Amino acid sequence: MSVFKGVTGRLYRKFLHKFYRNDLWLDLCLRAKQDTLDYIEQHMLAAQVLDDRLDLLRFALSRAPETGLVLEFGVEKGASIRWLAQHTPRTVHGFDSFQGLPHDWRGTKEAAGKFDMQGKLPKVPGNVTLHVGWFDATVPGFLAANPGPVALLHVDCDIYESTVTIFQQLEGRLGPGTVIVFDEYYNYPGWRLHEHKAFAEWLAATGQSYRYLGYAAEKGHVAVVLT
Repeated sequence: MSVFKGVTGRLYRKFLHKFYRNDLWLDLCLRAKQDTLDYIEQHMLAAQVLDDRLDLLRFALSRAPETGLVLEFGVEKGASIRWLAQHTPRTVHGFDSFQGLPHDWRGTKEAAGKFDMQGKLPKVPGNVTLHVGWFDATVPGFLAANPGPVALLHVDCDIYESTVTIFQQLEGRLGPGTVIVFDEYYNYPGWRLHEHKAFAEWLAATGQSYRYLGYAAEKGHVAVVLT
């Protein structure tokens, strides 16, 4: 008897076949994954492969200069900034409006306002300072009060507009030796429109060069060092 008869056949027709046949999002994700794999094979074969985002952050921090600012843009619930703070005695500065995305995350399902913390700030260690507000409002004052280069920059901005803002604001503080970790560099539908695009445009505008340090074996986390 065919395996697609009886109860099994009904379940297949009702759920698996119908779901897959009509689910464009699943195919878009699979296509984005293949695009990402192609990109890795073309540009990143010499980079270190780490298990996950936290391993990549620890690895990136170990490769960053021993002096300089440690900054995270996009804190939300605070998991990554707590991890960074546990692995450095330096102050880790976290920037976030805690009001969610300021614009739609084009090409994805996430709209403006997603990740809104409803005014609730995450609990963080004593060597973390949170700067609450939109990046263009908080960064200028911070830079005026905190001289020196950026040693580690964690970009968890998600969208193009926010990523462009921080690269513009940090102009002059990013240079050879600075390590940058991107949270959503690739591996999702529309990835070439956001953090990846903002970084490429900044490189073209400034003439900066870089090389890939490492990437996580899951999702879209990538570390680079400016050279």
